[in-house]
Amino acid sequence: MEKILVAFDGSEESKRALSDAIKIAKAFDCLLTIIHVVGQTVVGPVISSSAATHSGELQGALLPLPENMRNLMTKEALLSLSQAKEDVESFWHKIDFAVVFGDPAKEIVKEASKGYDLVIIGYRGVRSSILSLGNVAEKVVKSSPCSVLVIK
Repeated sequence: MEKILVAFDGSEESKRALSDAIKIAKAFDCLLTIIHVVGQTVVGPVISSSAATHSGELQGALLPLPENMRNLMTKEALLSLSQAKEDVESFWHKIDFAVVFGDPAKEIVKEASKGYDLVIIGYRGVRSSILSLGNVAEKVVKSSPCSVLVIK
């Protein structure tokens, strides 16, 4: 094993994934890349005529992320990675960082296809009463070109 990719968003689940990734990287003496994906869309409520007619419930729509929100999320991603970098460097020296924009699952899989041996990702179920978005970890497991370790 030479290269490990770990998805990190600052959540408790991703912190646990990062902690385990460091242990594995040390055990195999390999490069650890920490990726943070900044999303490009937000879920906005809209009332569809069919939903309003039948139940009056809101349906969800994916809307482009406004520029000010994208800038804020980018700053938060960089701050989160900066804090992680300080923590990681005290335990491991073969590290790299990536901040990318787009759909988290797609971007993680895209990065994994660059010769990684293992992807490590925290499991976090995403649920919404407005729109079911699916689960990033599940999508990565299904699409990754390499093995995936999901941390609970």
